[in-house]
Amino acid sequence: MSGHDMIAARPLPEITPLTEPFWSAAREGRLLLQRCDGCAAYRFPPQVACGHCGSRHATWAQVTGRATLWSWTVGYPPLLPYFAERAPWPVAVVQLEEGLRMATNLVDVPVEEYEIGLLLEAAFERIDDEVTLVVFRRAL
Repeated sequence: MSGHDMIAARPLPEITPLTEPFWSAAREGRLLLQRCDGCAAYRFPPQVACGHCGSRHATWAQVTGRATLWSWTVGYPPLLPYFAERAPWPVAVVQLEEGLRMATNLVDVPVEEYEIGLLLEAAFERIDDEVTLVVFRRAL
């Protein structure tokens, strides 16, 4: 077994019929969220029904991708092998301009420079042909 074979695989999200529009847009470099047809509230993560009004109808809408750093934590082992090999592993929570919060990673921002309210914008990290993750970087 070579050293390459020993590298842990990154856990990836499961793409379901409910979440496929989100992942498809991410592969294209766009951030889409469900927007309730009943009350216009955004939903994330994708849901079958609106948590505000209960409507089961939503339209996928492109959003700005602008956000601020709302909070973060740093993971240390024990972690899943992929993350343990890269620890410490910071996980950020950003607040999108549209009001929703999303757990994510920041790219090209050292954790020492994380600051509540840091202005961010969506970026897209291609993992393979199926999965492109939505991450965030410092706003330009």
